[in-house]
Amino acid sequence: MDSVRQDQISIIVFSKGRPMQMHAYLESLFLFSDARQEMVTVLYCETEQIRYGKLMQRFSQVTWVRENKFETDLKQILSGAGEYIMFGCDDVVFTRRFSLQRAGCYLAENAQVFGYSMRLGENIKPAPQNLSSDDTVFEWQWDCACQHYDYPWELDCTLYRKEDVVRMTMEEETAIKNPNFYEAMITPDNRKERITRPNMASGRQSGCAVVITVNRVQETHQNGFDDSMLTDIYSLDKLYNDEDNTLDIERIASMDNSVIHVGAEYFILRKETKGYAPDSLKIKKRKIKELADKLTRFPKRVHRHFERKSYEKGRYADKLNILDTDETLALMEREKISFLRYGDGEIAIMQGNSIPFQEYDPRLAKRLRKLLRTDTDGLKIGIPYYYMHPVRQLNDFTAKFAKALAVQRRFLCKNCSRDMVYVDTCITQVYQTYEKYDFKKYYRRMQKLLGDRHVTIVCGEGVFDRLEYKAYDVCKSVEFVTAPSMNAFAYYDSLLKKVLKTSSERLVCIVLGPTAKILACDLHKKGYQAWDMGHYFKDYDAYMRKKPRTAAEIAQFYKPD
Repeated sequence: MDSVRQDQISIIVFSKGRPMQMHAYLESLFLFSDARQEMVTVLYCETEQIRYGKLMQRFSQVTWVRENKFETDLKQILSGAGEYIMFGCDDVVFTRRFSLQRAGCYLAENAQVFGYSMRLGENIKPAPQNLSSDDTVFEWQWDCACQHYDYPWELDCTLYRKEDVVRMTMEEETAIKNPNFYEAMITPDNRKERITRPNMASGRQSGCAVVITVNRVQETHQNGFDDSMLTDIYSLDKLYNDEDNTLDIERIASMDNSVIHVGAEYFILRKETKGYAPDSLKIKKRKIKELADKLTRFPKRVHRHFERKSYEKGRYADKLNILDTDETLALMEREKISFLRYGDGEIAIMQGNSIPFQEYDPRLAKRLRKLLRTDTDGLKIGIPYYYMHPVRQLNDFTAKFAKALAVQRRFLCKNCSRDMVYVDTCITQVYQTYEKYDFKKYYRRMQKLLGDRHVTIVCGEGVFDRLEYKAYDVCKSVEFVTAPSMNAFAYYDSLLKKVLKTSSERLVCIVLGPTAKILACDLHKKGYQAWDMGHYFKDYDAYMRKKPRTAAEIAQFYKPD
């Protein structure tokens, strides 16, 4: 077998706002593999109030590169990389032993193999036919019908040849703005053309890594785990940097998995104790504090349990008057209305919190609160119907999320008007919300509403770059007004002036997070018809492509573009 040296292998890891999870990636990598710190480069994106200093000191021989411009930084790192490259993301945890050298040697010996995956193996079902005669290696044709095995280009933990990586990267004509764009440059439509090697390989017995999808870095959607513990990036930063918490790699590794993407049950914390020998008094104080914390949390957990039961029994259904999805669509067909929509991100801002793509702004929070009770002719306010009504047709991800919304329900009951009729926020993300729905009929009706109109789309820069199916192609004409995709409200006055220069005869469709709510209202007052379209264009594209709606895929969907 051809020999591959360790210095011929490079590991490039992407991280944004998650030092605790980045620690787990590195700790588990060095625990379970033959990788060394000198082989690793971390390209990290700074997030305000998130601290990487402690992590950098702990893994001081890793190369840390602060992101300035992603594509430029990436290409520079690639130019100095070894002959074999494994990419990584900070939500990956390695769970079983593997050898990068052995994977590199297999690639060197088998020119038909494009990449050697550390996350796949015979525990991930269903699996395609094994083409390898090596008792320890699983090899297959990636152009197959088995989910996960038909995804040859990914950034979690697959070893590739540098020559292939550089060629595909340099061929890419679309700007590579972040890791999502980088992974998405290879699509089902172009991969046969761009990937010249037909096979993939992995260890035979079992995958050696899991992707723990418990928190979000770039969007507002929470998940079921947030019901029992704060896993937003700011809370985890405090747990890691101030309280010395890390993920318990050994316990995570002891859990069996038959899927790649796992959830809350794998997010197990431990206290970091290595090299720390506190005196008995400190130990006693710490135990007292831990007990006090548990006692403090216990009533909250009991309250959440009974609140969830109340929700499941429909006891919130009559608290507010919200049209369901079909009723909302019928209203849009019947009347010329403007609408704006609220979700958990807007609620977070109104409660004084920042979200990943919009910093807290007291002016924005104040206006959002006021709009919740604004009853203006022709302007409708959206709230997710399922926040208050237990809907049976929801997909599993959304159903679990709905049960964890005690805080949001309490906030809406307090701040909304019982005398108003609200529409359903989910009118613009039906495919991501429901498991069973007449999607074909729904999209036909929505597209008909757009088809007869001249439309102005207000959106963040580059948000439609990755769409294969463009819902706005049915419009009579389309013009775009762009704004920064991060902290757009800081530029609100100039943005409003730009939009007001367009004709008021055009329908204005806004895709701009919390800022869209304010803009839709102000445009409506100026005589425009404005729709806060949120995720509709992405949702339509996902439906047309028949993308799977697993928990991991839906979480990925809600990340920004």
